[in-house]
Amino acid sequence: MRCLIIHNLRSGPRSDEIFAFAHALAQAGDEVVMRFIGDGMEPDEATCDVRTFDRVVASGGDGTVANVLDCLRDTHVPALVFPSGTANLFFNNIGNSPEIAALAAACRAGRTAPVDMGELFWLGDDGRTERHGFTIIAGSGFDATIMEKAAPAKRDIGEIAYFLSALSTLEPEVAHFSIEHDGVTEELDGISCMVGNTAVIQNGINLFPDCRMNDGLLDIAIIEPVGLVQLLPTALAAVIDPAGKGLGRPQFTMFQAREVLVRCTPSLGMQFDGELVDNHAGTFGARVLPRCLDLIVDDLSPLAHEA
Repeated sequence: MRCLIIHNLRSGPRSDEIFAFAHALAQAGDEVVMRFIGDGMEPDEATCDVRTFDRVVASGGDGTVANVLDCLRDTHVPALVFPSGTANLFFNNIGNSPEIAALAAACRAGRTAPVDMGELFWLGDDGRTERHGFTIIAGSGFDATIMEKAAPAKRDIGEIAYFLSALSTLEPEVAHFSIEHDGVTEELDGISCMVGNTAVIQNGINLFPDCRMNDGLLDIAIIEPVGLVQLLPTALAAVIDPAGKGLGRPQFTMFQAREVLVRCTPSLGMQFDGELVDNHAGTFGARVLPRCLDLIVDDLSPLAHEA
């Protein structure tokens, strides 16, 4: 078996565990190649010959994983996500066992499930359309503000950086969102517009109760124009009903679409999978890339049991 491991050495608190994984994975006759991305190598360089490998392992936080998987779309090389980052939300959505030996066994078995990615696109400063794939959530507003404030500290203090960032934003800025989808235009005010490919965040809370990563749809949510304290009903509903099937998500307006165009006035910044986008034009689009990835899953993953 030829296996390519792509790892971000600065990914987070579990960064060194990838070496134990490589040791658990390797057997006589294997070729295990490790490439380290960062200032010296970009994900597109690390994946340039990916079709010559039997397996690919993306090791890092959610931003790193999104960057690597974006380069793997439509190659259909079996890909394993290894949780080396701060939050590892996409890994949690997949639902595999987090144990190193179990992940190594799953990688060798190579059982896969086809899943979607989202694709974010926007106009760059030079007027050309730019794009990037995302696995969890992209959006503009309160979520982007949280990511921006948490960025300097998240490597040192982990997920608590996001919590502290939210607490420091008691009165999120309100914007007007014009959202085009399926021949319809929604006109809504809010503090955030989020576009989701997957939905489970920290503590098992499902932001978009109907969201699945293999349904060929994106889930769009606009949060009402309220302050942090006024979001208490939504927070309580999430704690009491993490799946969101009973109480739903108060203060969220939600719908699904294959493609969406969002105009935000004023611009509130943009992010995807925790990575900030250096663009403040206030206009972005997103589309679903159906079943463009073959993710390696084990028996614990709900994806392994779906038709």
